[in-house]
Amino acid sequence: MSDANNTFQCVVVAPPGKVIDCRATSVVFPAHDGMVGILRDHMPMFCELGLGMMEVEYLTEKADKPQSKAFLVIDRGFALICENLLTLITNDAVSSIEAKKEKIEHKIEKLAKKLSTAAAYTPDQQEHETKKLTLLKQLLETAGKSSN
Repeated sequence: MSDANNTFQCVVVAPPGKVIDCRATSVVFPAHDGMVGILRDHMPMFCELGLGMMEVEYLTEKADKPQSKAFLVIDRGFALICENLLTLITNDAVSSIEAKKEKIEHKIEKLAKKLSTAAAYTPDQQEHETKKLTLLKQLLETAGKSSN
């Protein structure tokens, strides 16, 4: 198991506020051009985010389970890693640990309803929102498994 010496701070901020703020041992997030992996002492970097699933391995306060994993759907924005602080500023982020199952289901229903009116989007927007809907469904499955 990883200890606190192998961690770095991970913060994800979306328009409503902080989505996650934790001591992480590893993070994989979607950049605009592929997935990026981060460990402690990563070189300084600034990059544009894409749409995708983010995975965070983080420390918990629980003695029986000192490390856990969270998944987030990230929708564009920017990431900065510097001096063992990873900050993601994103247009939208939904977390498997912060969001209740009902909230994820509500987002899925709302997005599916918007997608049903094809006139609301250009073909590129339609493709983007369809991918986001698929990712939210995957997140819902992940959240359901972790709550069992």
